[in-house]
Amino acid sequence: MMFPIHYHDLKFAEVYVFETFIISQVREGVVLQPENNVELRKIISAHFAGEKLVYIANRAHAYNVSPLTYIETSKIDNLIGMCIVTDGNLSQQTATFESKFYSKSFKVSSNLMEAMIWADKQVRGYEKTEK
Repeated sequence: MMFPIHYHDLKFAEVYVFETFIISQVREGVVLQPENNVELRKIISAHFAGEKLVYIANRAHAYNVSPLTYIETSKIDNLIGMCIVTDGNLSQQTATFESKFYSKSFKVSSNLMEAMIWADKQVRGYEKTEK
């Protein structure tokens, strides 16, 4: 079982840092904007300097995302993939649509454990191809 290494309580989300990925749970009613990436970049710099990682968005609450946020998130060099965890057909269709704005590896999952396993494999597979 994987346990978080660090926890960050931000104004707009809770962020759990693991060895090869982070999980965010955005708060109810938030509208994520590109400027939210400033906090994300700080967390990534603090915990993943020079290391690859995957971002998992656990959509436990209802919130909105500006498509421009994905474009900015794609610019984070060591972020190699993203997974949206959501249940229900409509929310999965929305996440699939959002993937068009993100230029790296992207997955939509219906459960968190599947997302965590996928994220870990993405990073470990990426590391093998770099060597």
